[in-house]
Amino acid sequence: MSRIVLKFGGTSVANIERLEHVAIKVKQEIAQNNQVILVVSAMAGITNLLLSYTHALNPNHVTPEHDTVLSSGEQVTSGLLAMALNQIGIPARSFLSWQIPILTDSGFTNARITSIQTEELEACLKENCVPIIAGFQGLSPQGRLTTLGRGGSDTTAVALAAALKADYCNIYTDVEGVYTADPRLVPKARKLDTITYAEMFEMAAQGAKVLQARSVELAMKHRIPLRVLSSFVDAPGTNVIYERDLMEKALVSGIVHNQDEVKVTLVAVPDEVGMAAQIFGALADERIHIDMIVQNLSHEGRADLTFTTQKSDIERVVTLLEDIKEKVGFLDILIDRSIVKISVIGVGMRSNLEIASVLFKTLAEKGINIQLISTSEIKISVIIPHQHTPLAMCALHTAYNLDFDSH
Repeated sequence: MSRIVLKFGGTSVANIERLEHVAIKVKQEIAQNNQVILVVSAMAGITNLLLSYTHALNPNHVTPEHDTVLSSGEQVTSGLLAMALNQIGIPARSFLSWQIPILTDSGFTNARITSIQTEELEACLKENCVPIIAGFQGLSPQGRLTTLGRGGSDTTAVALAAALKADYCNIYTDVEGVYTADPRLVPKARKLDTITYAEMFEMAAQGAKVLQARSVELAMKHRIPLRVLSSFVDAPGTNVIYERDLMEKALVSGIVHNQDEVKVTLVAVPDEVGMAAQIFGALADERIHIDMIVQNLSHEGRADLTFTTQKSDIERVVTLLEDIKEKVGFLDILIDRSIVKISVIGVGMRSNLEIASVLFKTLAEKGINIQLISTSEIKISVIIPHQHTPLAMCALHTAYNLDFDSH
């Protein structure tokens, strides 16, 4: 008997018909003598709807009440799926985070799991009952509901797989696996049979919607076999693995675009020790994620400071910066929403200096100006004007020989 964790995303449980389809898939797994633990997201669109309600009432600050609202979508799904399984003769029951419990820190809207108590789930499994866990949720030290950030149900699934010593964890989505690029934008994008944890982490961190980056990090840490599969097509999907023989590995595995970021420029920041610490410390206190950071050369004791952040946080960012503007002493705040971040990712980049050259040359040939650049061992990211997204993605996909299957 294999113990498996199956996580179903929002599109997989978007309506009653799809919930019934998931129930049939679970019945098939049980028929193969597998012991199944389920993790579910909110139905497609529900979390965004709930987020819009919280934003309308309190756009500038995060409170515990945000998490109370946002976590409710998964509660509905877990209960409905338990009903669907019971209807076809499969004993099942729903679990909310506090009933297990899944313990987290107090980082509301972006909490991190600290521990999972498994006794209740083990008791459920011993009775041949399928536990269905509401993903995305946790319980703070103060006994308040927390949420794990967008895509947090992936992290719930991987954390449970580690805690319950599952043989593997399947993440079911609306695509057949992990692609070399978004196939809706790049028609020649290919599904990858395998991808390393490191590559998958970078893809997720740079904007790919397939998996939450923290879930990949957790799977890598605990060596949880991870698979990305389609809920709607019976296909092998993509296996996330530790590493591959680089002799058989392309230099670049994929290209990711992220249109959910905004560029913020603080004009004429005093070029003094501690200025950056004041600015980014204030943002960190509000748990606002900052991505790329660039400071221009100082001129007459002042320098422009540019960074990118999430579009969903921009109102909070502006409010906070206005509050500290006089104290820090910068002159103005410039906001540019018309950008896209494009990231080229691959473990083969560690030892190849031509990757960056191809990136810059390809964009230059298409007349696309680069605004910001960021690099790591297996990733190069650039910020460009958003209107060039399809052109840049397709051109780079071709330039790195991703259009054709090397096998």
